[in-house]
Amino acid sequence: MNENRILEQLKREALYAQRSFSTELLYQTYGKAQMARQLEVLTQSEFMEINHMTVYFMNTDREYIRNCNRNFREGKVLTQQREG
Repeated sequence: MNENRILEQLKREALYAQRSFSTELLYQTYGKAQMARQLEVLTQSEFMEINHMTVYFMNTDREYIRNCNRNFREGKVLTQQREG
């Protein structure tokens, strides 16, 4: 069975966000998965897979948490501020 192309793309984005320790990209990927789920492009199971790769990852991955704590101590902003 071929996997959903959107699911494949979301998995790639989630893995990239994990490797880059980008909180913003992890949240963006999760938001895309939420939208895809609401449009019934993803099943509940597929959505939960992306949820695990994003939100669960941010809350449980020790290296990610250490990186966030280090950035906080160093005064680095976790997400970029946009000028409007």
